[in-house]
Amino acid sequence: MTKIDLTPAFLVHRRPYRDNSLLLDFLTLEHGRIRLIGRGVRQAKANIQMFQHLRISYAGKGELKTLTHWEVEDVPRQIKGETLILCMYVNELMARLIHEHDPHPQIFELYQQFVTQITNLDQQAQYWLLRIFENNLLAELGYGLDYSVDTNGDTIQTDKNYEYQSQLGFCQQADGKMPGKLLNLLLLEQLDKTPDEQQLKACRNLNRQRLNPLLGDKPLKSRELFFTKG
Repeated sequence: MTKIDLTPAFLVHRRPYRDNSLLLDFLTLEHGRIRLIGRGVRQAKANIQMFQHLRISYAGKGELKTLTHWEVEDVPRQIKGETLILCMYVNELMARLIHEHDPHPQIFELYQQFVTQITNLDQQAQYWLLRIFENNLLAELGYGLDYSVDTNGDTIQTDKNYEYQSQLGFCQQADGKMPGKLLNLLLLEQLDKTPDEQQLKACRNLNRQRLNPLLGDKPLKSRELFFTKG
């Protein structure tokens, strides 16, 4: 029988399960993504919340184990509106890209930094934080890019434009969609140096191109919210 006590975790997905229970997906520091049954959680007075650093205990013999206890080890965090959509998107990435029982301590730390920082930023900086998070997530999964040199091994020039070539990197191209200045910002990852709106769209498109093969054909629900919100 497996018995784990008070391991650091974040809740990244939940859905109803049988009577008053929930199926709960957690991103944990030590055990990767795990799925647990939360018995009676749907009617509990203190419902378990997303975007809060938790310590969870669970036990069981089978593949699907039971959440036995949780503690909040975080400050209350009010996340709503478009910020909530961004956070739900990140949760979907965790649920879809992190394999069960495959520990990624660095990804856990990246996620913790993201939910801690995002509520303190304005909208444009939030999108920049998201692009940085996506980039670091891909790097930790083995799909990182070198933003310092082009496909020929030459140093990226801030006054030139570049085009991304899948699995190869960036090649210099006069009408390329990625300015060298933007690639330099991606290399430095400084939150206080936020790109302009057009550059952020270029980052978004680049990361979608990189993420889509990993996510498959099933669309992300959080992306749909961007097109339906009033």
